[in-house]
Amino acid sequence: MPPADGAPRGFRLAWILALAYLLVIAYASLQPFRGWRQPPEVVLRFLFAPWPRYITLDDILINLIAYVPLGFLLALGLRARFGAGVAVAIATLLAVATSLSMEGMQMFLPSRIASNIDLLANGAGALFGALAAPLLSPHGFPGSRLAALRQRLFVPGTLADGGLVIVFLWLFTHLHPTAQLFGTGNLRNTLELPAYFIHTPQLLLFAEAAVVFFNLLGLGLLISALLRAASKPRLPVAAVIGAGLLTKVVAVIALAHSSGLLAWLTPGVILGLLAGALLLHPLVDLARPAKIAIAMVCFCAAIAAINLAPDNPYQTVPPQLLAGGHSHFLRFSAIIRALSELWPFLAVAYLLTAAGAGAVRTSS
Repeated sequence: MPPADGAPRGFRLAWILALAYLLVIAYASLQPFRGWRQPPEVVLRFLFAPWPRYITLDDILINLIAYVPLGFLLALGLRARFGAGVAVAIATLLAVATSLSMEGMQMFLPSRIASNIDLLANGAGALFGALAAPLLSPHGFPGSRLAALRQRLFVPGTLADGGLVIVFLWLFTHLHPTAQLFGTGNLRNTLELPAYFIHTPQLLLFAEAAVVFFNLLGLGLLISALLRAASKPRLPVAAVIGAGLLTKVVAVIALAHSSGLLAWLTPGVILGLLAGALLLHPLVDLARPAKIAIAMVCFCAAIAAINLAPDNPYQTVPPQLLAGGHSHFLRFSAIIRALSELWPFLAVAYLLTAAGAGAVRTSS
């Protein structure tokens, strides 16, 4: 139930984010999308199954954390029409219904295991997120400050809000410490695509550079297209890209030994960053329609480059590099991997919508 047309923009943005996160949850929950079969018994029999003999704290925390953003965003969006208590209750119920649907559909996938423990953890996470929603309400602090900053820097309108969501989600694609920097849209493992080229150091160098180069250009042009005409585009673009690099470093520090801290900063990545930054510098001054068109081409080229590139040895980092073992990391990375694979396609879909609507409207 979307908010009314007169609802504050912050509430509409919460709904857009919630829908985007729902898509990521569904994608992550239903991988690998093959081997569907009829379950041997009632679909929802897992609800009444005995609890597993061994329950790890890592598994519970990961399932809990996965649904915190969903509960938060749903409650924030519902605040446009309901009081705080009702919004929290409805948001939690909607999140639990989502989790129940995902667990039920996993009964049709032999590679997935539906669990009542996962359902309870997801529901608890959604409740915690919903209870935190008032903190970032557009009517309270610090939500009102963030809303004012958004209004001052970026063009108005729901279409621009969608673009900000795309940029926001991009930051989270860096949480997987073993993926190439800017390496979104890699569908080779999910779709079991073959390696089209034999690995050589030179080919891998240029492939990594191309992936970073095209993604950097596309992202920078997308951000600059969302800024108001009076804004200086280079500083916000650099700030977002810097935040992405910082997120990558933090993810590696948290999940890998220090010996692999900068393993993602390969010569190909450095080459792509330098070449992309040099070309992006003059392109951010183009007209908005031109920036949207070029960004769309860049993202399409980046998708092609990463799926045609030879295998990257860094993406097959051994589990012993991951601190504290790898089972909980693999569970956590399901959502991050799903977001990473889907992100450039979401960006292209958004840019197509923006181009069809005459681009993001200019505002002083």
